Amino acid sequence: MNWAEYKQKITVLSPSEKDQIEIIAQLVHRRKQQGLTQKELGNLSGLKQEAIARLEKENSIPRLYTLEKVSKALGLKIVLVEEDDNTKNETKILEHV
Repeated sequence: MNWAEYKQKITVLSPSEKDQIEIIAQLVHRRKQQGLTQKELGNLSGLKQEAIARLEKENSIPRLYTLEKVSKALGLKIVLVEEDDNTKNETKILEHV
């Protein structure tokens, strides 16, 4: 089961919590897509490997500063999109730079 299918079945999380998980999932997917280890991503982003591991565990809400550094290191940027009826069920937080 992929993330899109799994996320449809989650009922105990709020929409905000689902969005937070989606952002982290996008970052993890991008890191793996680029063949990077957590340590390599840490070096590229100026963070320690432990910080990357904490981010990927989804146990806590990461700071915007951390998300910006990791996103930039992965060739992504954080953007805000206006939510309307057509985008309500989509999460487009990260995009390629």
